[in-house]
Amino acid sequence: MADGQRFVRTFRWSAAVLLGGGALFAAVLAADIPYADTAPAPTTSAPKLQAPPPSVETVPPEATLTVVTTGVRPGPDDRSLLLQVRLPDCGREPRIEGLTEENDIIYANVVITPGAADCRATVPSEIKLTTAAPIANRTLVLNSGDAPWNKLPDGTWGHCGELGCDPPADHCADVRVEQTRGEAIDIHTRACDQKWLVVDRTNFPQSPSLRVLYRWVPDRWQAVTSVKTEGCEEILAKEPQFSRALCEKLGPIS
Repeated sequence: MADGQRFVRTFRWSAAVLLGGGALFAAVLAADIPYADTAPAPTTSAPKLQAPPPSVETVPPEATLTVVTTGVRPGPDDRSLLLQVRLPDCGREPRIEGLTEENDIIYANVVITPGAADCRATVPSEIKLTTAAPIANRTLVLNSGDAPWNKLPDGTWGHCGELGCDPPADHCADVRVEQTRGEAIDIHTRACDQKWLVVDRTNFPQSPSLRVLYRWVPDRWQAVTSVKTEGCEEILAKEPQFSRALCEKLGPIS
């Protein structure tokens, strides 16, 4: 009888433990409590970010100012020229930069390093330009936009005109008369004597021709007046100094 009672108690205790454990497990599931993952962390490391390449120019270059050249003369040898300039008195290190030689043209920049912000006074100076090959009759282009310099027939350096560095001496040469064309669609030379030029010109299609008188000024023909009739009467009325010998030979306006 005693053994039976012990068995019953033991059974009841075991059942209670099982029931309690089951209830606790059910409560954990109901609460959805996460549990730690005991698996080892992956060993793959995050990609390393590459450092940006170093800047090619970490310090900006000091500013420069171009200087206008007022004259050019031959240097001490056939590979040099002396550039006449007026330098701001606050500028430093006058020098030649960007010197290149190609296609019979010499390119260069005349620059200074600026100093004080307000510098208006200038001083005359010369800067020597030295080339790799003999300069000869090559064209010199300074500071890109400035007018090119050329060696003139007399050996000096200057700016050539529209007709080049050696224009024809004859004022009545075709290339000189052609300079009067402008927007005309046709021009016809009627008389020329080095001082006076008469041209019949047609400015618009199907419009009547106009006779124009030109006077020679230092390097070109300059228009003086125009007439609509032939002969000397209208010409001398408008320009008394015109050569009568020329106007008497003029025929009808063509």
